Amino acid sequence: MSQQPSLIEQRPENVKRLHPDAIKASRIAHLIFCIILLAAASVVSFIAGSWLLWGIALAAILLLFSLLFFWAKKSYDYTWYWLTDEGLYIQRGVLWRRKALVPRNRIQHTDVAQGPLQRRFELAKLIVYTAGTRDASVPIDGLLMETANSLRQELRQEGDSDAV
Repeated sequence: MSQQPSLIEQRPENVKRLHPDAIKASRIAHLIFCIILLAAASVVSFIAGSWLLWGIALAAILLLFSLLFFWAKKSYDYTWYWLTDEGLYIQRGVLWRRKALVPRNRIQHTDVAQGPLQRRFELAKLIVYTAGTRDASVPIDGLLMETANSLRQELRQEGDSDAV
């Protein structure tokens, strides 16, 4: 007896994923974060004069980096988006899965942003701002720059030049 997939697991055929380079960019960002943590732990250990404290901090930071390294791939595996006449659907979540709909008629404007690491991989973050307070800004990070720009254009409401 086969079970029907839950509403969260159901996806249409036109579903899209983030760009695969988003995994690399995420892992590099996590590495930079862990290096900064290690530098701070080294300073604290030097001031305290304790090699034991530095060893414990090093082990904790290596464990954290290992978890974040695998988390980047899992996060990519569970992030999907697709555009319909209703609006933009975004499904994400490794442990807690969530599917959100950003209705076209609630979209106020959109932004496409890039940081230095994203520019290196030609990636971008599309941020969709909506009317209301709950989830007033919905980001999709890890899109190819041209994909983010074309998705932004598709979200533009026809006949309303200031909508997006």
